[in-house]
Amino acid sequence: MISLIRAVDPKMLQRGPDGFSVDFESIDKKESPLTADELLLLKLRAGLEGTGDMGHFSIELDATEGQRLAGALERLEALQMWPADVLALSHSIRARLTQAE
Repeated sequence: MISLIRAVDPKMLQRGPDGFSVDFESIDKKESPLTADELLLLKLRAGLEGTGDMGHFSIELDATEGQRLAGALERLEALQMWPADVLALSHSIRARLTQAE
């Protein structure tokens, strides 16, 4: 999601005392048609807002959206050296995102 946010509008990421938050105001107020990436971010936000304290959620993605997110994860993996457990988690998520193709 971070990589996708960086591609849409890096100013959406707000650093706070507990890490980062995402400010969707620029997308919410946009008057021109939203891009595919912006629509995907809104879809992710809607899914995350419904998690509550349970910590898990499910979002229906089409093949294009899954590919877009898998590609964003792959680019993020290449930015720096990540611990093995982080890479394993990312690879697992990428596999799940692309299995429906």
